[in-house]
Amino acid sequence: MAKRHTAVVVGMGERGKIHLYGLLNNPGSFEVAGVCDRHPDRLEAGADEYSIPKEKRFTDAEAMMAAVKPDILAFATMPHIRVPLVELAVKYRVKGLLFEKPLAISLNEAAEIVRLCHKNNIKAAVCHQHKYLRSYDQMREALESGELGEIYEIRASCKPNPSMLGTHYIDYMIWANGGSRVKAVAGHVHGNFFLDYHHPSPDYFLAQLAFENGVRGIIECGYFSPQRADYHTGFTYNPDNINYWTDDRLTVLGTRGYAWAECSGRCACFTGRTAPEIAAGDYGDFVKREQFEAQIRYTADYARWLDGKAEFSCNLDTAYHGFEILEAIYRSALYMTRIDLPLATAEEDTLALLRQKLNSVAYRKF
Repeated sequence: MAKRHTAVVVGMGERGKIHLYGLLNNPGSFEVAGVCDRHPDRLEAGADEYSIPKEKRFTDAEAMMAAVKPDILAFATMPHIRVPLVELAVKYRVKGLLFEKPLAISLNEAAEIVRLCHKNNIKAAVCHQHKYLRSYDQMREALESGELGEIYEIRASCKPNPSMLGTHYIDYMIWANGGSRVKAVAGHVHGNFFLDYHHPSPDYFLAQLAFENGVRGIIECGYFSPQRADYHTGFTYNPDNINYWTDDRLTVLGTRGYAWAECSGRCACFTGRTAPEIAAGDYGDFVKREQFEAQIRYTADYARWLDGKAEFSCNLDTAYHGFEILEAIYRSALYMTRIDLPLATAEEDTLALLRQKLNSVAYRKF
């Protein structure tokens, strides 16, 4: 029987509570031993929602780690608070880390996280969890069955800014291509509104990716990406309509057909098996159901990987490769040339260079 691992969660905002939900709903693999948030009101509200006992609630992460000494640390904090929590995990000798995208703010920070985890044998995962949605399960079936034929192109788009969803869709392109790595990119970026945001990035990027296995990828992310859902928002952090946050699509094209999936729950497939119709579906409510059910499946797969029983596509090394692809897109735009991978870490701060060079753009609905 697999060991039941003790786990703690830092950050009791929306994403932290979803991590907590995934752990609580895998009771054969995890025991939640503590939750933490430096804001007492948010801590109490989240802990009450999930019936966490009072003695397991903390407002200081290190105090919790010292008291509990957990096997697993899950954290959902802003991107600039990654390295300190990884260092805390190293100090208290955790076996595993679960945390949010993006991996870091800079490639140097991302490389330091990878170094720390490898040196200390920590199995870390970055939560690119949308591929556990049921819409993506439909795409997985089409890919694994071979009904699409030989894959030759993968396309991805999403409306929120690149730092919010860009690394998600880079990761899903790698996943849909069987884990093949990218060897070169050519990219464009523009707009500076989101560069001083807590998830900093240009307002938009568009890039072509050349994978090692010959597949090509095209990805765009940000306000100028195609809009497929009903909503209206400008350059704001707080659009009210959930359709903005789920307006994305991954499309895989093969020699015998194509398939696409969205985190909104919609999906479609067109092959010789489905012809003359397109097989389409909509799994619906991302907010109240789908993201929670996906988190259970994501966390279960993480447990199997932790116990050495399976591979796990959300592993740290794949997330790092996705982050260096994002960095390469930015460098390609800055230096107006193709960028080959793998990347060397940079002395210059890429985001600082983008702040110097990028201008504001007027919002228009296209």
